[in-house]
Amino acid sequence: MEKKKNVWKWGVLIIIILAVGAVGFLIGQNISASKYQAEKELDYRLNRSDLDGLGEIDGTIYVTGHKSPDTDTVGSSIAYAALLQKLGYDAVPVILGDINNETRYVLESGGIDTPKLLEDASACNMVLVDHSEYTQSAEGLKDANVLSIIDHHGDGSVTTGKQLIYDARPFGSTATIIWLRYRNYGIEVDQKIAYVMAGSILSDTQNFQSDTTTFADREALKELSQIAGISDLDALYQEMFKASISYEGMTDEEIFFDDYKEYESGGKKYSIGCVNAYDEDIAGDLVERMAKVIPGTLTSTGMDMTFAQISIFHDGISITYLVPSDEAAKEVLQTAFGEKAVYDGLSFRLEPGISRRQVLVPAINDVLESHPQE
Repeated sequence: MEKKKNVWKWGVLIIIILAVGAVGFLIGQNISASKYQAEKELDYRLNRSDLDGLGEIDGTIYVTGHKSPDTDTVGSSIAYAALLQKLGYDAVPVILGDINNETRYVLESGGIDTPKLLEDASACNMVLVDHSEYTQSAEGLKDANVLSIIDHHGDGSVTTGKQLIYDARPFGSTATIIWLRYRNYGIEVDQKIAYVMAGSILSDTQNFQSDTTTFADREALKELSQIAGISDLDALYQEMFKASISYEGMTDEEIFFDDYKEYESGGKKYSIGCVNAYDEDIAGDLVERMAKVIPGTLTSTGMDMTFAQISIFHDGISITYLVPSDEAAKEVLQTAFGEKAVYDGLSFRLEPGISRRQVLVPAINDVLESHPQE
C-alpha cells in the first residue's frame, strides 16, 4: 500500500513538473514571438524612414521608366506607384512613349491599364525606375524634383542638389528591386501588381536564360507568380516572346525605335536599338533593313553614331548581330570586340550573343573614353 502511495506521489510530481515546463515553454514561445514581431516592426520602420527623409511632398508623384518603354520599365513604374499609394502618397505611373507588343500583351492578359503619357516633367515630382540617364528620361527632367531612382543599370547622368532615395542593385530586373522594397516596407503585393511584376522579371531575365539573372530574381518570381495565380510561367513567357518578335504593321524605323536607348561617353552621343528575331533568316533580313534605316536617324535624334542590336535568344540559341550606322560606329565595334565578332559587310556577328546592358554599352563606353572619336 505504501509503495502505491509513493508511485502516486511521484506521478503527481512528474505531472506538475511537466505542466510547469509546458507553461514555461509557452511563455517563452510567446516572448520569442513578441520579440520577433517587435523586431519585424522595427525593421519596417527603419526601412520606411528613407521616405521620411524626403520630407513633405507637395503634389502628385509621377513614377516613370525610360523612353521606348519595355515591359520591365512599365511594370516597375506601375508597381512602385502602387507601393507609394499604399504608403499614403499621391503617386501615379506614367510612360514616355508607345509601349511595345510584349508589354501590351502582359498588360492586356493581366487586366491592367496602360499608364498615361507624360509629355513634360518640368516642375513635377519624379521617381525614375529602370534608368538614370537624362537622355533616356522625360523632357524637362532637369527642371523637375527628382525624389528617387530605382534601377538595375550603372549610375547615369541624372543628379540632384539634394537628398534622394537611390536604390541601384545588379539584379536581372528592376521589378526585383521593387519586390524587395515591398518586403522591406511590410506591404503585400496585390494580385494584378504581382502579375505585371512577374512579367517584368520574365522579360528582362529572358525566363532566367540571361546571365544577368540572380537568386533574388528567382525568389521574387517564385513568390509573385503564386500571388498572381500564374500556374505555368514557361507558357506565359512563350506568349510574351511571340509578342516581342512580332513587328507586324510597323515601319523599319518604328522597329528600330521599339526598344531604343541613348547614351553619352567620351564626348560622343550614341544610341542602341534592340530588335528580336526568331532565326537567322529573319535576323539577316532585319540586318539589311536596319542597315538602310539607321543612318537616317542620326539627324533626327542628334546622335553622333547609332547601332542596331539584333538578337536571337531562345531554346538554347544565343546570337547577336550588331549593325553600325557608319564608319565611325564600325571602328568602335571593331575596337571593342576584335576577333570575337565576325564582320560580313553589314553587321558584326557574335555567338554567344551579348547583353546590351552588361556587355555592349560598357564595351562602347570603354572605346569612346579611351579613344575619343574625332
